[in-house]
Amino acid sequence: MTEQQRPQQVLQLHNQMFLSPQDFSYRWGIEYEELAEICCVSKSTTYHWLGGQASRRSAGEPYQRIMAVADMLLENAEQVYPMLERWQTRRQER
Repeated sequence: MTEQQRPQQVLQLHNQMFLSPQDFSYRWGIEYEELAEICCVSKSTTYHWLGGQASRRSAGEPYQRIMAVADMLLENAEQVYPMLERWQTRRQER
């Protein structure tokens, strides 16, 4: 893969990443409130995602992708944290 192809390949892989709210919250011990913050949704939305059968709704693909990316970040936190700090510093300098 050439250097020019890598960004496109990364985006294609990103577009294939999905993780359900149930799997994400179970894996990381995430509560309704934290999940709402991660996905930028209301707490009531996360209650519907994780609630009982009567009120259950499925999370849309964009939210499942957010959870998959968050899962990847958490799984690789030791390596990713310094990169996130640098990214945040650059953003603040603008």
